[in-house]
Amino acid sequence: MNLIWTGSDVLYCTRYPKHSKKTKYFYMFGMRVFAKLADIFCQKHIVVSEHLIEELKPLKLKKPIEVRANPVFYSKPVKKKPHKGFNILFYCAKGSNKRFKEWVYGKDLVERLKDYGYNIIEVNGNHDMNEVYPIIDFYVRPNRHDGCPRMIRECEINNIPYYYTHKDPSFDDMLQAIIKTENLTNAF
Repeated sequence: MNLIWTGSDVLYCTRYPKHSKKTKYFYMFGMRVFAKLADIFCQKHIVVSEHLIEELKPLKLKKPIEVRANPVFYSKPVKKKPHKGFNILFYCAKGSNKRFKEWVYGKDLVERLKDYGYNIIEVNGNHDMNEVYPIIDFYVRPNRHDGCPRMIRECEINNIPYYYTHKDPSFDDMLQAIIKTENLTNAF
């Protein structure tokens, strides 16, 4: 058996998200107990990004940790469709904790893009991306904590430019990347 870690799993095991409710302390404690028990029975731990190995170190796991990218769901490029405006794709997981979404997924930064007239298309994992990717001009993933999302690789397959970070996202850097792409798109 292998134990597979996502960004959120590591986050709740190793540090308390500063914008979460206090009940998350119990979740963090439970995750730490689970990790220690699973470490006894698993052969290795699998993470989806290099930086997650560093974040797991406080748990002092005994089994080896391996980086393995998530497999993509949409591995074939889709044909672009004409559309109005400049469409920006944003992934934000389901759930109702707004402060957590802002901190982890950078939703607070993405919301500011609306002031610049961009169309934000938000998905949460329940969408058929074969219907979404054809109308996307840019993808933003300004996370403050994440693994390597499969949507980055899917955007690469579909030649969709993106801004991605898993630490210290910058609204100005994100906006400049979007403007540069938009200017290149309008030049053709």
